Amino acid sequence: MGALMRCYSHMLQRHQLATNMVTSGCVFFCGDVLAQQAIEKKGGRHEVERTCRFTFLGSCYIAPVITLVYNLADKVFGKSQTPLNSIKKIGLISCFSPFTATLFVTFNNIFQAKSSDYIIHYIKQEAPFIILTNYKIWIPTHFVLLTFIPLSHRVLVSNMVGVLWTTYLTHVANRGVAGEERDVKRDLSFVSLEDNLHSS
Repeated sequence: MGALMRCYSHMLQRHQLATNMVTSGCVFFCGDVLAQQAIEKKGGRHEVERTCRFTFLGSCYIAPVITLVYNLADKVFGKSQTPLNSIKKIGLISCFSPFTATLFVTFNNIFQAKSSDYIIHYIKQEAPFIILTNYKIWIPTHFVLLTFIPLSHRVLVSNMVGVLWTTYLTHVANRGVAGEERDVKRDLSFVSLEDNLHSS
C-alpha cells in the first residue's frame, strides 16, 4: 500500500492533471456501477453505454474542473491550512458548484441526444436538488480536505467520498429518463395550444 501511494504521489507531481483524470474516471465508473447494481437493481440489464458516458464525464470534465478550482483556491488564498483559510477557500470552491453541476447534467443529456426543451426542463427540475446535496456533502468534506490534507492528495481523498457522491449523482441524472421527454413534449405542446387559443 505504501509503495502504491508513493507511486501515486510521484505521478501527481509529474502529471497532476492526467493522474486526476484517470482517478476520477475510475471513481465515476465505480459510482455508476454501484448506482445501477446496488440502487437500481439492474443485474444483467446493466447499461454499459451509460457507465462509459459517466466515466468519460468524470475523467474529461469533472477532473479538470476540480484540479483547476483547487489550484486556484491555493493560488488566491495561499497554501495555509488554518481553519479560517479553509473557510475562505470553501467559499470560492462553492461558487463553482452550481455551474459544475448544471453543466454536468447538461452534458449528460446532450450525449443522450436529448432535445433542448427537455434539457431545460430537466435542469429546472433536478439541478436545485443536486446542488443542495452537493453542498451538504462537499462543504464539510472540503473543510477536512483543505485543513488537513496536502494539495497533492486532495483529489484522491475527495474521490473516496466521490464514490458515494457519484453513485447518487449518476442515479439522479438518469432518474425517470424513460418517458420524461415525452411528458415534456406533451406539456410544451399544451402550452403552445393555450397560447394559440388566447391569441385567436
